[in-house]
Amino acid sequence: MSILSQRPKGAIKMYPEKVKLHYLDGRPEKYRLHEVKQRPIKEKDVIAYASQVACVPKSALIMAQGALFDAIKYFCVNGHAVQVPYLGTFSVQLNCEVTETAAEANEYSVKQRRIRFFPKAELKNMCSRDNIRIDIEDILGLKK
Repeated sequence: MSILSQRPKGAIKMYPEKVKLHYLDGRPEKYRLHEVKQRPIKEKDVIAYASQVACVPKSALIMAQGALFDAIKYFCVNGHAVQVPYLGTFSVQLNCEVTETAAEANEYSVKQRRIRFFPKAELKNMCSRDNIRIDIEDILGLKK
């Protein structure tokens, strides 16, 4: 069973905050939920967790991770879309200028290069209402 198919433990903490929008002048206040930011999880913590869950030595995971990212880089820069199991698809997207002649359409007409990531449906579904509990904390004392 993959980690992604297991139900998450915990919840996302949020708090109500006042919305400050220019068009609300003189109107009743509005509120929205804002996420309580958690500390970023470091790579070593992810490796340690995955090592423990999979009963695999950390060194093996580090080597596998390096090989996986080398493969992603290699195939992406050679024009392939790379499907990573349980995660999604990585690809390079190029945005190019429109030119008057075919001769002008060269590597200098590429305006933007970026990596695109499209998560697998299973990963996207982890964000559904059924999988993530929202805990609302009134840390600003706005609820009455």
